[in-house]
Amino acid sequence: MNMRRGAIFALVSGGLLLGGCVAPAESAPPAPPPVVQSQSEYELPVETDKEIAEPVSAGSTHLTALSDRVILRKNIAEGPSIITVETDEIPDTPTKITDQAAADRLFGNSGVTLQWIGWEKRGPVFIAIDEDGVWWFNAEHKGEGDARLKLEGRISEIGADYFLFQGEIKVAGAPGAERFCRENREWRFGITQNRKYWRLREFEWCDRLTDYIDIYF
Repeated sequence: MNMRRGAIFALVSGGLLLGGCVAPAESAPPAPPPVVQSQSEYELPVETDKEIAEPVSAGSTHLTALSDRVILRKNIAEGPSIITVETDEIPDTPTKITDQAAADRLFGNSGVTLQWIGWEKRGPVFIAIDEDGVWWFNAEHKGEGDARLKLEGRISEIGADYFLFQGEIKVAGAPGAERFCRENREWRFGITQNRKYWRLREFEWCDRLTDYIDIYF
């Protein structure tokens, strides 16, 4: 089932009233036959139950097509069974897995943190594997006030000590209330020195501050 956002147009019928003043009865000549205007002069709206087709938008107002992806496996029981994603984000091939044990660790992860928000309480990481074998990834770590880390996209490859994330990373309100960073591209997370987490390997990707974004297992 495809979902589309757009405006719904309603066609409202108008009435056309023809007529004139009536002369007194004693001086009125015989009424001429009514004149029927041709369809070419008055284009009357046609009543129909058919849905009006959505207009095609151009330029910056164009809405990207959406697609519902059926989920076969998910790591959080209360997670949705169907997710909706933009069609231009759907890859031609499934997530590449070169180490199944590493993939199992990532699927069974135990949360995400950004050091500016804190290590004491981790945020949730939702992974959903769709019917085409694509791993969809959504993680969020919230702190005090408006401090927040968010990752949203898909996993393109999983190896023995790394995975590649294709999508958007956003940091807001951390470490300062005025900070806002957002970038969409491919990112590499890796395990080093036998640690129990994957860490984003691009540390200074925004504002020349060092962000430690960790996914735990």
